[in-house]
Amino acid sequence: MTKFILNRPYDGKNYSRKKVILTTLKWFVLLVICATLLRILCVAIYMSNGINPMELTKFGGDPTVHREYASWRIVAQLMIMAPLLEEIIFRLGLSFKRRTVSLWLGLLPIVCAFYFLHCKTWYILLGLFIIGVFLYWLTFSRTSDEQWIKWRKRYIVPAMYISAIAFGVVHFLAFSVLNLQVFPFALATILVPMAAGCAFTYARVNLGFWWGVLLHCINNIPAILVIVSSMNQ
Repeated sequence: MTKFILNRPYDGKNYSRKKVILTTLKWFVLLVICATLLRILCVAIYMSNGINPMELTKFGGDPTVHREYASWRIVAQLMIMAPLLEEIIFRLGLSFKRRTVSLWLGLLPIVCAFYFLHCKTWYILLGLFIIGVFLYWLTFSRTSDEQWIKWRKRYIVPAMYISAIAFGVVHFLAFSVLNLQVFPFALATILVPMAAGCAFTYARVNLGFWWGVLLHCINNIPAILVIVSSMNQ
């Protein structure tokens, strides 16, 4: 029986890169299609009861929401900034290598403040940078490569699940309205990025960080095409 991809952190060592890439793409397509169909079914149930959940929630992850203020800046954010920063936040530390984990912990405060909280106040960012430098030093100096090797064997699979689930859950922040009435729709909606996040996580662990970023960029292409087409109308 084929193991789910989040239970396969050693495919990069056991199989060829070509096979791992094909496995990544296969699961990516399968999971996203299944999650999308589930969302469509959820919307159909809402609509059959005379409720349009998209209008009630105004999900910020929907590219059609950006049509009114579409610009090349938005395209660049979706194509470059969002994939890079989100992969740093959710998956950079999955290497379980001392230097990379230290770097991840050092970047995490300032990247989260800038990306999620839209903080641009220089002295706050400077303070977070200082905290990040301290976290980097603390992690790098107080742990060893041998410890991280042991921790990887024990915790890599739970860490992969946490990464993929957290990536989906954080998309709750993109809803302008979130209550009991629309929660089933919101849950069905975040299952789509969560499904994609499973493939990103597998690619990151078995192929490397930049493969996860690349797959994330590919995932954003449909949204980018919607925005670009609205700019040309």
